[in-house]
Amino acid sequence: NSGRSVGSFLSSLLIANNVIVPVTAWCSQQKCTTYATTSLHATKEDTSFSENGMMTNDDHSRRNFFKIGATAGMVAMTTTMTTSSPAGAVERAVGGAELECQKAGNCLEIGEWDGAVGWQWGAKDRCDPTDPRCGTDGKLMDAPPTGEPVPEITNSITHEVEVSLSIGRTDSGVLRLGLYGQDCPLSVQQMLDFCSTGIVTTSRLMFEDGYGISSAPILLDNGGLLTGIVPGQRLDFGIPSQAAAYAKSKGKAKAGDNFQPQPRPKIPEIPNEPFVRKHAVAGLLSMPSKGLGYGGSGLEPEDEAFGSTFEITGGSVPSMDREGRRVIGQILDEESMAFLARLVSLPTRKGFQGVIPGQNSGPPLVKVSVRGITVKSVQS
Repeated sequence: NSGRSVGSFLSSLLIANNVIVPVTAWCSQQKCTTYATTSLHATKEDTSFSENGMMTNDDHSRRNFFKIGATAGMVAMTTTMTTSSPAGAVERAVGGAELECQKAGNCLEIGEWDGAVGWQWGAKDRCDPTDPRCGTDGKLMDAPPTGEPVPEITNSITHEVEVSLSIGRTDSGVLRLGLYGQDCPLSVQQMLDFCSTGIVTTSRLMFEDGYGISSAPILLDNGGLLTGIVPGQRLDFGIPSQAAAYAKSKGKAKAGDNFQPQPRPKIPEIPNEPFVRKHAVAGLLSMPSKGLGYGGSGLEPEDEAFGSTFEITGGSVPSMDREGRRVIGQILDEESMAFLARLVSLPTRKGFQGVIPGQNSGPPLVKVSVRGITVKSVQS
């Protein structure tokens, strides 16, 4: 009644195309916008809505509704109604990107879950996630984190890869990696393809005009993100959606119904490559034993198969050995180790995929994007 924005969410069930879908409505200043609750990577490319907020009959988006399950149900159960806090407190608790999407009413469409759910862990006491001193617990540290020692080089380095990353809009850094091409040639070649020409598992004719199909190679600097953080332990990089990456590269809002994602690669020799090093120190580059595209549960649709592509250790993580992951390279210099320490201490969207409470791991609160990659061979 006071005219102030009410940050409340109303959860219900929507029956569309014979599918029961949990729905979230964002209500602000007597205006409600209804969205279907989808997965963490929900974007405009994943879900279509009409002007009144209801889902349209779109085959491409309908296939994603089955991924909701317990996650969306838990969101509906744990959502509470809150009133807006003073401007300063909201800014510290939610952050600039979340505030912007709340004003625009498109948090779910662009994947800003903190803004959509009104997630305010730490409330006014949580530090600004763009501050280098802001730790994973939301507390402001006395100084930015310092890097662990550069890993000892135990295997021959055949290639160097420099990955440039941006943290939000104001911070950036580089991770300089060396790859063990002599010990794990097939795994390393797959990583090199991912960082240079792109991974292709279909006919390249799909990339040409006139065939009625749209597709593109899977390339780290085309839609690559830091998709997950286990604080102090590991970073997870990947491409959450091939369709979204393709649409962005073409300057489109949507990839289109003719878009076909690249399936997971099938290289039977990769699982037989040796495990040359344990995940015993910070700064090791790790990939799934079956190769890139197999880092998730295996139940993801092909469009999201590369959401978890490779990881970098933030410390000693023996559980990664038990998971059957393979070390294929390492960080090479102190500057990269310092930047790694910054990344692994970023505040996260706490809980499973940043939605369900109870865990510290999740996507970073501040978007971390791949901005450029350089690859070069190293003379032996």
